[in-house]
Amino acid sequence: MQRGLEIVLLFANIIAISNGSPEHCKPKVAIIGGGIGGASAGHFISELFENVVDIDLFEANKIGGRLATVMLQNNQYEAGGSIIHNRNQLMKDFSELLGLQRRPSSTADLYGVWNGDEFIFQESNYEVMTLAKLIYRYGMDPVHLYRYVNSVLDDFDKIYELQNDRRGFVNVTELLAAMNPNFPKMLQISMKDQLKNLGYSDRFIDELVKATLVVNYGQETDVQSFVGCVSVAGAGSALWSVKGGNRKVAEGLINKHQHIRTRPYIVEKITYNSEYDWSTQMLSSPNYPYTLTYRKKGEPNVQIDKYDIVIIATPLTSDQGMSIAFANFPNNEDFIFPGSYQTTYATFIEGQLNTTYFGVDESIQGILSCNPEKTIISSVGKLSSVEGEDSNVWKIFTRESLSSEMITKMFSKVNDKSSPIEYEWKAYPKYSINDKPGNFKLHKALYHENAIEWAASAMEMSAIGGRNVAILAYNDYTDRCTRLKGFRSTQRKLNSKIEL
Repeated sequence: MQRGLEIVLLFANIIAISNGSPEHCKPKVAIIGGGIGGASAGHFISELFENVVDIDLFEANKIGGRLATVMLQNNQYEAGGSIIHNRNQLMKDFSELLGLQRRPSSTADLYGVWNGDEFIFQESNYEVMTLAKLIYRYGMDPVHLYRYVNSVLDDFDKIYELQNDRRGFVNVTELLAAMNPNFPKMLQISMKDQLKNLGYSDRFIDELVKATLVVNYGQETDVQSFVGCVSVAGAGSALWSVKGGNRKVAEGLINKHQHIRTRPYIVEKITYNSEYDWSTQMLSSPNYPYTLTYRKKGEPNVQIDKYDIVIIATPLTSDQGMSIAFANFPNNEDFIFPGSYQTTYATFIEGQLNTTYFGVDESIQGILSCNPEKTIISSVGKLSSVEGEDSNVWKIFTRESLSSEMITKMFSKVNDKSSPIEYEWKAYPKYSINDKPGNFKLHKALYHENAIEWAASAMEMSAIGGRNVAILAYNDYTDRCTRLKGFRSTQRKLNSKIEL
């Protein structure tokens, strides 16, 4: 009787080995969010596991997330993230990998800074003249700031080598400190105080630096200084975008891997299986630590599925439209995410700008506000389509919905065939020096890519965040899998001693 039981256990173990597939370590992964962060995570986790992985990517809306376009008169225009810096290595790599063409920013468009009463600064057609005007008003501050921001970018570039070496970081502070030990301190001082401590003038900070923050983040110089430097870098000249729309990067990364299945569902809840034994995972299939509850938008019926790894690539603050509940975790307080996102309105209008209202000549095609309380607008800019074609379409950023009265004042003529289109975005975090840097790793195999946004929100930051959580997930899973293989090896040795 005893020997018969041993034979049954032996065969049961052989079946468990073949069904559980610990030898192959093929995880089942859920990625929640189809923006650039989720696409980056899916791409890199596929590469790390050499495509021996199953991925469900949940996106209830369009792939691309905040990399969206708007259609106006049969042409598309960038509505969300629109510019890429020439030093954004991952976005460059993605574009080359996918065979996407660059669409350089127009160097012919001239910008001016407006305070509501006058233009305090206007670009010239000649770079030398523009520099002379800058120095005349601000001294050497613009030159010094250019050098300072470039030194920040030099240290920032270290993240690429660290990630090439498969270094993953469990929280934002660790990631920033790996680039430069002083970077975490930049989260604790405002951009204004940081620059004042470095000797920059109030006029320069309150005009030019503030204008970049108003247009890029809808906020002012009281934001923490790391995101302030990202904002200034984004006002440089070495900028470009993807021909056909930046969302093509997210779409391309997801479509590149056949084992990534896009699922048009809203994830409502993540439940932890507290009885899951992490030391003997995959002993019996299916045995997973996490269960996702999800449904289609507008439908009441819910579905569930189970996963080895869950990557959240969407904001988790309480002001988001689609929140995720966390159930059965040992420390549910870890899933309370403070802070909120800045609401920004992007209005697209085809027409003729009323230059008299702004007190400027027609050569100016971009207006940046350094006093949004008075100007109402954060910026106004003339657009080219995602294909690079010239147009009479303007994009206006505001903190509140733009009234029809304001549109009438700002435009002398509006195309009757195309009504203004308004996009309301929870575009980026509301930054302050009181923000607590978040964690990328929320639980043993549960990760949050968007934690990186609280350092700075940008396409490249999201791509780096996606790669970081992919590295974390890979390292954690293969470590457990390696330990399990050792456990298996011991089992086989014991089983071989059983007398048949």
